[in-house]
Amino acid sequence: MYLRSEVISMRSDLIELIDKIDEIKSHFQVAGGNGMPRSNVIYNKPEFSLWKQELQLELQHLHDKTKDMFIHNILVNLKQGFNGWRDEHSFNELSGSLLAMKKNIDKYYPLENEKIESFQGAIDMNQKRTKIFISHSSKDQSYVSRIVDFLENIGLRSEQLFCSSVPGYNIPLNEDIFDYLKKQFQDFNLHVIFILSKNYYESVACMNEMGAAWVLHNKYTTVLLPGFDFHEIKGSINPRQIALKLDSDRIEIKEKLDQLKDVLINEFGLEPLQGVRWESKRDSFISSILESTHPSTIIGPDAQKLLQAACNADEGTILMTKTLSGTDIQVENHNFITSQDRREIAKWENVVRELLVNEFIESRGKDGSILVVTQKGYDFIET
Repeated sequence: MYLRSEVISMRSDLIELIDKIDEIKSHFQVAGGNGMPRSNVIYNKPEFSLWKQELQLELQHLHDKTKDMFIHNILVNLKQGFNGWRDEHSFNELSGSLLAMKKNIDKYYPLENEKIESFQGAIDMNQKRTKIFISHSSKDQSYVSRIVDFLENIGLRSEQLFCSSVPGYNIPLNEDIFDYLKKQFQDFNLHVIFILSKNYYESVACMNEMGAAWVLHNKYTTVLLPGFDFHEIKGSINPRQIALKLDSDRIEIKEKLDQLKDVLINEFGLEPLQGVRWESKRDSFISSILESTHPSTIIGPDAQKLLQAACNADEGTILMTKTLSGTDIQVENHNFITSQDRREIAKWENVVRELLVNEFIESRGKDGSILVVTQKGYDFIET
C-alpha cells in the first residue's frame, strides 16, 4: 500500500518523463544508404535508452499494482518495438499512449479526491541535501584530485563531495558501485561537475552518469581538461552552456573560477572567501594544473633569472652579441656574462638554448642576436 506522498511522487515522475517526449524525439537520426533503405532510428542513442528504462521502471510499478492492459501494451512496445527500422512507428505509438495516460492520470494515481496541493507543502519541507558529484574518468585522477583540493579550499566538507577515485570521497568498502551511485542520485540534490576529456567519452560508466544527470535534471557545471576543446563536447551536455576550460587564457580561467566559487558559496551557504586569501588559493590551483599539464617544462634557476628579467623589461628582449671583445647576453643595461672566461660564456649560452628549447623565447633577425619572450614564457613566469 503506497502512502499518499509516494503516490504524488510517482505521479509527478511519470508526468515529467512524458513531458520529455519532444526532447527525446530530437535525438532521431537517419540510418541506411549505400543501397540500404533509409529510416529514422533512435534505439542506439544513450539519451533514449535512459529515458526508456526510466519509463519501464515507472510503468512496471504501476502495472504490478493495477494489472492494466493498456499499460501492459505500452511495456510490450517499449521492450520489443525499438530495433532500428520500426523506431519511428513505435515512437509515435508510444507517444500517443503516454499522452493518453497523462490526460487520464487521475485514473492511474487516485488520491481519494484530495488535491495534490495539500501535500505539496509537506514535500517541499523535505528537500534533499545538496551534494557535489564529480563525474570523471579514473584515467584523469591526477587532475581530479587537484579539483577536489580546490573545492575543499572553497570550504566544502567531505560529506558534501562525492568523487569515486579520490580517497575519502569515494565508494565505501563492500558497497556495490552501481547501487551506491544510484543511491547518490536518489538521496541527494546533486550538483554534477563533469570533468570532460577524451578519456571521459571513452568510458561507458561516465556516459551513464551523464545520462542519469540529464534524465533527473541535475544542475551541472562543465570543466574541460587541458587538450580537450569545446567542439568535442557531445552527449546530453549543452555545448552552448558556458564551461571552464583549464588550459584557456589565464585571465579567463580566473574569471570562471571566481564565478564557480560564488555559485558554490551561495548554494552551500559557505563562509565567503575574499581578497588575497581567495586569490592565493585560486592561483595555486591554476599553477598546479599547468604544472601537471607540462611536467617536462622545468628550467634551471639561471634560466628563470634571465627569463624573469626579460619579462620585466618593457621590450621583453634579450640581446646576445658576439664581437672581437667577447660575448654579451644583455637585458636592457644588465649584462649576465660577468667575465669572458670560456666556462662563464658556455654557461649562459646553454641558458639561452634552454629557454629556446622550451619555447619561452624565440629569435628574431638574421643572426639570431635578438631574442624575445613568447606568450608561453610570460605565462610560465606568471605561474
